[in-house]
Amino acid sequence: MNYDEDKIDEYTLALLYLVVHARHEGMGASAWKSFDWDTLNRLHAKGYISNPISKTKSVGMTEEGYLKAKELFERHFTTETKKAIKPVPFPKMTAAAKKRWDEISRDSKKAIINSTYCTRCKDMTTIQIREGRMTHDLLVLRGTCKKCGGEVARTIEPQE
Repeated sequence: MNYDEDKIDEYTLALLYLVVHARHEGMGASAWKSFDWDTLNRLHAKGYISNPISKTKSVGMTEEGYLKAKELFERHFTTETKKAIKPVPFPKMTAAAKKRWDEISRDSKKAIINSTYCTRCKDMTTIQIREGRMTHDLLVLRGTCKKCGGEVARTIEPQE
């Protein structure tokens, strides 16, 4: 049977993160070596783990190997990464709202985006702007809370 050894190595490295039993900050980690020997030898050749041929039941992971394993585990096996991969939609703004938004300084825009109150979180949060429109003299931004995904809105008064 033909198979992609690099994919096997990637998933095995991700699963090694699952069986880490000792973390050595800045120096790597130790993980149980309960995987195919050929795969472990390839991971050793790539510099992600120490030589797996020994009498011990665990293998040492290099710092690079540990960090790569963590990244791969999060990418392949957690549900949160699926949300993070979604592209951020460009906000839909009416012409008047866009004109008003463009008049606001970059620093003020950042402050507005990062200080929106979420009623679900009951805290200040970051708004992921979905739309903007003018209501009388007010710029009304609607979107979602980056913490909980709930609906939030922010109103910006006209400049004097």
